[in-house]
Amino acid sequence: MTNAMESCPGKTVMSGVMGFALGGAFGLFMSSMSYDTPVSPHGQQLPDLPLKDQLRRGFRDMGNRSYSSAKNFGYRAKSDWKNGVSAGCVTGGAIAAKAGPQAAAIGCVGFAAFSAAIDAFMRRQTD
Repeated sequence: MTNAMESCPGKTVMSGVMGFALGGAFGLFMSSMSYDTPVSPHGQQLPDLPLKDQLRRGFRDMGNRSYSSAKNFGYRAKSDWKNGVSAGCVTGGAIAAKAGPQAAAIGCVGFAAFSAAIDAFMRRQTD
């Protein structure tokens, strides 16, 4: 079982499955927060509909949004050095943006270098 989980196909399957589950939970949570208006997407007042129709529309919308989010998390699960470095650059630049463009550039380079160093350390072969 350990060999299967540490193999490349095993990791690929697990990252896809776990990403799909996490995306589904995230989509469910986010869709439940979007019912702050009583008007449905079709322009009809939701409180005027029978309870059964309100629930059906709400659950259908939650299901569609959960599935959409799950697909994005599950199928786009990619682990390479470019993701970490670019995320570090964006984060560092955003944190230092109020101090001016030079500080944003330094923050970008600093966080990108830190992300690359951490990524290299975590990916090194252990004996």
